[in-house]
Amino acid sequence: MSKSEQELKPSVDIPEQLDGNSASSNGNTPGEGQKRSRAPVIVVASVIAIVAIAFLYKAWVFSSTHETTDNAFLTSDVIQIAPQVTGTVSEIRVNDNQEVKKGQLLVVMDDSTYRAAFQQAKANLDAAVAQAKGAGISVGMTAQTGSGQLQEAQAAVSQAQSAVAGADADVIKSSAGIGTAQANARSAEASVTTAQANYTAALAAKKRYGQVLKSAQAALDAAQADAARAQRDSRRYASLVSQGAVSEETADQYTSTAASLEAQVEGRKADVAAAQEQMALADAAIEQARAQVSAAKDQAAAAQAGVRQAKAVRQAAQQAVSAAKGRHSQAVGQLTQARTAPDQVAVSQSAHKQASAKIEQARAALEMALIQLQDTRIYAPASGRVSKKSVELGSLVQVGTPLMAIIPQDDIWVTANYKETQVAGMRPGAEARVEVDALPGKTFTGKVDSVAAATGATFALLPPDNATGNFTKVVQRIPVKIVLDREQPDIERLRAGMSVTAIVRTR
Repeated sequence: MSKSEQELKPSVDIPEQLDGNSASSNGNTPGEGQKRSRAPVIVVASVIAIVAIAFLYKAWVFSSTHETTDNAFLTSDVIQIAPQVTGTVSEIRVNDNQEVKKGQLLVVMDDSTYRAAFQQAKANLDAAVAQAKGAGISVGMTAQTGSGQLQEAQAAVSQAQSAVAGADADVIKSSAGIGTAQANARSAEASVTTAQANYTAALAAKKRYGQVLKSAQAALDAAQADAARAQRDSRRYASLVSQGAVSEETADQYTSTAASLEAQVEGRKADVAAAQEQMALADAAIEQARAQVSAAKDQAAAAQAGVRQAKAVRQAAQQAVSAAKGRHSQAVGQLTQARTAPDQVAVSQSAHKQASAKIEQARAALEMALIQLQDTRIYAPASGRVSKKSVELGSLVQVGTPLMAIIPQDDIWVTANYKETQVAGMRPGAEARVEVDALPGKTFTGKVDSVAAATGATFALLPPDNATGNFTKVVQRIPVKIVLDREQPDIERLRAGMSVTAIVRTR
């Protein structure tokens, strides 16, 4: 029987015996005394029986509409206060069991390191913003210069192609010039050969004419000698004719011979003169041939120089072709690079996006640094009473280290562990009464908030396993949450963990 039922039980005891001597003391006979003494007893017994029946009926009615359990206690949220950053405790603003308000400063930690990190994060954000601005300007400049670079590169390619074509034409022209120069050189060499042949022929003619002159001179000398001898003979025979030594006819023969020899001398002189004239002509021919040889050699040298010059011109033209092709390749490369202007714009835009992302990253880092800086000051998250304070001044605390706990005063409820046979009629919102052991005679009202989804044994470390073989049925208990009504007298005296008796109206 519950405590409330025991309080409702009548305290009148029914006598087990009646004193038989009481009647006789009044001077009545034993039979009449017994009859007179039994009447009040019967009346009292009847009254007691009626009262008992009424009480039992009331108790039956109460038990059929209410469920009671003393396996209940007060529960409250326990807010564990723990740091979210590592640091040294520099100030403690509260004491154990002190009442605090929401937002009240509890603990102050050394923030020098986190303040420096905040300043660094702020500087990083400024740098990221400046970098993003530069990237944005680069995007605009790349977009503006891309079109101009493309047109310039296309013009450079066209110009380079024209230069290559002109250089190829110069190579062809210089090759033709080489052919002409080589032909001129061959002609000049042929002229040298001819001139040398003419010179050799002139030398041979002079030699031949020299021999002719020598022969003519010898013949002239012989003729002159014969003519002189004939003159001497003619003069001698003329004197002999006057002396009569010889006949005139013989003298005339010698005279005629002398005259003939004189004529021969004149003829030989003419031959010598002709030979000398031929020698002079041969000398002139030699000089002319020598001059022709020199001129031909000069012409040949000039022709060879022309060949070399033509080859140099062709080499220069070929080099110009190579240079023009190099410029063409460079122009094509520039054109290819200019055609990547959209890609460069895209790259610049990507760099701008990355810089913008770095801004967000730096801003997030700044916010994180600010949060960590703010986390060095720990405030009460709710109003309540400080409990289990373990933090000490100067302690180096880590993230998650319990410093204290706060028990909210206005958030307390009852956890009543009813038997599973008692919760059939319980619904959220059902009326409830709570009797606290620490406050005798004090009753608090409330309402059922919810019924747990499972029994308490389900959440045990080693839950029961009824399939092990031997089975003993044990009535399980299901936690029921009862929320107390606010603004009740003495509700502020309630503490979490107090034992209570919970009574819930089920009908």
